[in-house]
Amino acid sequence: MTLELRMWIASAFRAASVLFALGAFDAAWASVPVEGTLHATKDCEAFVSKKKKSNPDKARLEPGDAYVILEQNRPNQPQWFRVRVDEANPPERWVEASCGTQTLSTAVEEEPGQPTPKPRPISSNDPRLCNTAGLQDSFKLALSWQPAFCEGHRSKTECSAGFDNSFQSAGNFTLHGLWPNRQSCGIRYGDCDNPNPQRDFCSYPKLSISPEVMKQLSAVMPGTASCLERHEWFKHGTCQVDWNVSEYFEVAINLVRQFNDSGMNKFMTENMGKEVSREDFLRQVDAALGAGARERVELGCARGGKLLTDVFINLPANVEPGESLAELVKMAPPDFNSRCGARFTIDAVGFSR
Repeated sequence: MTLELRMWIASAFRAASVLFALGAFDAAWASVPVEGTLHATKDCEAFVSKKKKSNPDKARLEPGDAYVILEQNRPNQPQWFRVRVDEANPPERWVEASCGTQTLSTAVEEEPGQPTPKPRPISSNDPRLCNTAGLQDSFKLALSWQPAFCEGHRSKTECSAGFDNSFQSAGNFTLHGLWPNRQSCGIRYGDCDNPNPQRDFCSYPKLSISPEVMKQLSAVMPGTASCLERHEWFKHGTCQVDWNVSEYFEVAINLVRQFNDSGMNKFMTENMGKEVSREDFLRQVDAALGAGARERVELGCARGGKLLTDVFINLPANVEPGESLAELVKMAPPDFNSRCGARFTIDAVGFSR
């Protein structure tokens, strides 16, 4: 081999190495076999060829289903995963990484003569995790005391309609929402499949909630008159991967009814229009949900801490439909907080003058 040929080969090899490092050959060379599971959060197409976007049998991922991951298109920060879609032909399909959340093993199959590539771990403080579904480490059940809420929101449709013979007239807290939480994100965990948050809740698309669930929801969530359920689903509901929209609200409806029926509605009815001590209220929470429950709630008040508006209840990361609220509270991390004074008023139905 001549000196000139050896120099040309060396130069070509260096150039190829640089291009590979920059990702120019990523699609062709960098596919890496991995072991793991993709939990679909979107209805996505599943392609035989990601380059040609070929999908002859119109195969798609089903949100909520899990798929075995076979490989990813690059060792670090993959944009595509090849998964097994059993009902497709062929079953091996490429899907975009944004179609779901992935659980990968730390090691992958080693090729002869090559070091074993490993998926790069993502920092727990990576902001992308705050918009990725299925990463909650707890839930929070958000409840409102509707008469007090309406004192500050009199123009809201649900507040102008009156309270006669309503759910809240019977001393019941109403449903604000059921929020998946991630501690490292604080209050920023949300909008997991919602690139365009809306200030006007009714600007969100109408939800496919079953008529029976919608009927129940309208009773326990007066805010449905202002499309609150749409905001709650797109901001919070999209961050969990276990339930469709009807199932998500069924779980929330069951939990708010359990809280009220635990004796809290009786306490609230007896004290409407009265001032109570924070200690008496927390003692009632313990009586309703079990000793220590007070350490897993947050109280919200308006007017300088003098008017009770909200109760937030901490729940564990895994919530099963129909599960006892008292048992869930026992499993939740303690995180008591109060924006209420030592004494506060339980607002009566109707507007104060």
